[in-house]
Amino acid sequence: MNTDTTRDKVESELRALLTERFEVPAELITPQAHVFGDLGLDSVDLMSAVAIMEERHQLTVSDAALENLLVIGGIIDHFTELLERT
Repeated sequence: MNTDTTRDKVESELRALLTERFEVPAELITPQAHVFGDLGLDSVDLMSAVAIMEERHQLTVSDAALENLLVIGGIIDHFTELLERT
């Protein structure tokens, strides 16, 4: 699978997760959106969303990487990179 296709799938899945599970309005979910400041999520929400994505794809996000997953685009990039490695 090429990177653009993988990225599109990750973005779509993350958008669906945030709107359905965390009730974030879809129009707020942009690559530049900050998870806390723009989307109104808290650290528990972020950890839950990452854990769900990890479980769905049988991946592990390191604790160090979590610090960089505060913007939607960064989350999409990181999961795309992890999926491309598998």
